[in-house]
Amino acid sequence: MEVSPDKNNRDQIVANLENALREIQVSEIELRAIMDSLPAHAWCSRGDGYNIFYNQQWLDYSGFTQETALGWSYRDNIHPDDVGPYVKKWDEVSTMGTIIEAEARLRRFDGEYRWFLIRAVPVRDENGEIIRWFGTNTDIDERKKAEALLAGENKILEMVATGRPLEETLEELCRIVDDLSTDSMASVLLVDPAGCLRRGASPRFPQEFIAFVDGIKIGPAVGSCGTAAWRKEQVIVSDIEADPLWDEYRELARLYGFRAGWSTPILASDRSVLGVFGIYWDKPRSPSHLHLHVIAHMTHLASVAIERKRSRDAVRASEIFARGQADTLTRTLDKIAQESAMDRIAEHVLRALTNQLGATSSSVWLRNGATGHMDFEFALEEGQLKSKADPTLASVSASLPIGAIPAWAEAFNSGKPVVLPGIREGLDFPWRSHVLGQGIITILVVPMFVSGGPSGVIGLRFNQRRAFQAGEIELAQALANQAMLAMQLTRLSEKSRQSAVMEERNRMAREVHDTLAQGFTGIVVQLEAAEEAISQGQKAKVSSHLERAGELARESLQEARRSVQALRPRALEANSLGTALADLIAKMTSGTLVEAKLSVEGDVRELPSEWENNLLRIGQEVLTNALRHACPTEFQARLLFTPHEVGLCLRDNGCGFDPTEHHEGFGLQGIRERTEKMGGKFSIRSTKGAGTSISILLPTKEIPPA
Repeated sequence: MEVSPDKNNRDQIVANLENALREIQVSEIELRAIMDSLPAHAWCSRGDGYNIFYNQQWLDYSGFTQETALGWSYRDNIHPDDVGPYVKKWDEVSTMGTIIEAEARLRRFDGEYRWFLIRAVPVRDENGEIIRWFGTNTDIDERKKAEALLAGENKILEMVATGRPLEETLEELCRIVDDLSTDSMASVLLVDPAGCLRRGASPRFPQEFIAFVDGIKIGPAVGSCGTAAWRKEQVIVSDIEADPLWDEYRELARLYGFRAGWSTPILASDRSVLGVFGIYWDKPRSPSHLHLHVIAHMTHLASVAIERKRSRDAVRASEIFARGQADTLTRTLDKIAQESAMDRIAEHVLRALTNQLGATSSSVWLRNGATGHMDFEFALEEGQLKSKADPTLASVSASLPIGAIPAWAEAFNSGKPVVLPGIREGLDFPWRSHVLGQGIITILVVPMFVSGGPSGVIGLRFNQRRAFQAGEIELAQALANQAMLAMQLTRLSEKSRQSAVMEERNRMAREVHDTLAQGFTGIVVQLEAAEEAISQGQKAKVSSHLERAGELARESLQEARRSVQALRPRALEANSLGTALADLIAKMTSGTLVEAKLSVEGDVRELPSEWENNLLRIGQEVLTNALRHACPTEFQARLLFTPHEVGLCLRDNGCGFDPTEHHEGFGLQGIRERTEKMGGKFSIRSTKGAGTSISILLPTKEIPPA
């Protein structure tokens, strides 16, 4: 039987079609395998946007199947904040028929959003009409969060550097973290000196919850934050329902829907706890590598912000306190120098200390040389100075053995002030009921010295528990000693009105003015420079200025003690007058904008100790006044030795003043008295806006014989 050619051709065509179909099916399987292996979402839609294909990566991410995904709208899966910009861009590109490239957050099957780079290419038919869109979605979530974290870090550092309020900075820090995860709740809680959690920042937290937490004491099982602060280590609670750290607070967590809490202590450079950074969630979960990275960065930034704020506050408080100390010393010593009545001297000192330290009342007890007992002299109560004759004190013992009040004996033996922090809980002692009736809680007992030995005490009383700064203790001790000296000299003056006593009182006023008051001016200058360095972020300079301020404080107190004992200034013990002046000028102007110079001219020769002391103090006084009042940029000192004279010329280019006007203080008066005592001449030239020049000329024929 013969087969027709047409039938053979048809069979061949069918065979070829079947082979082609099998090859297409194999290719389709291979293509799908390739598409499913891509490290990105691959998809295809019709020209009108109707979706017809997704690879397995997309299906696994979205939770759809090929069947349920058909016709699905991408708008249903894009983050609400990204829908508008994405739709706008898609419409623009669809109209022009160009390649689309956009970034948006897509929702995963579990509800979490991640950032993707979406790229799509149009396919056209022979008429130029778009019939297909082929696209890919590439996960860029890690990159986007890293960029956001870097931008956030830069913003926080800028806020810290420009001195923005701490609360505002911490709020922004929490918002940065919350923006990285749509369902996280970031917070910063501060830890106060008593070890209690305090409000910091918590933009997403219910404020009722924060109000409840505010004031809770940290401890070994106080939720996530309280425990992290207690341990000084990170605490990860992945499931609050099952973790024993939340046993006492689990109902509170349930009330506000907290299921996981990760807390990290914010530590200072000295390892003390500043606060706690926490991230909370409404479902159980553990941190990823990215979470831990973000937590580490944000905890560090929070530490920088809190420490910077505290450093700035400390410097500002120190500056204010130093200014207050200098003013208090100057005013009080000026008044003491003008008083001759013992009660008035005591009143000036008690009022100064009470006001400066915020005391409620105060008292003075002096040691009786005949009996060895402590005799009550004065009390400042309810704003009134009371003596032992006051009827309101008639029922209180006016003379007591030193051992009757242990703090007296301790202060006398140690030579240092003693703090009674809580007299309500302590042992009973004379006068206890009297001060308790005034609501007193804390007493600071300051010993008073004269001629190297304890001669009395000042008691400063406070109606609250009180801790004292070192500067406060030093101020109280300095004024107590000067008050004791003034009262002792007053006693001598009452026995004999000899001019030598008055001269000694004036000498002491000058010496103290030239040591403590002027020393505090140098401290203020250094603290102002430290504050300026902080504002510029220069940490090294801040430390340097603070160290210099501390050195000046110690040197001033040493010199004040030496002045009480009428000793030669330490600067002149091993140095010449020129060297001592140079060192003094260098220390006082260090870190300032003042360019200071000292020149020594002529044949240098030794001068009497008293002259060298007076010239050094005069130089210190003039430079102090220039720094405090004149705001100069230049200060020049000239020490001149001629065959017949010794001269000290001091000049600044500051704002100047009118010498004929009345000026408060002891400065110019002290300089004039010192010069006249040496038989010299004192001259001053100054006009407002043209600087000041002071000259001291001492004839060498006036030098007393050795």
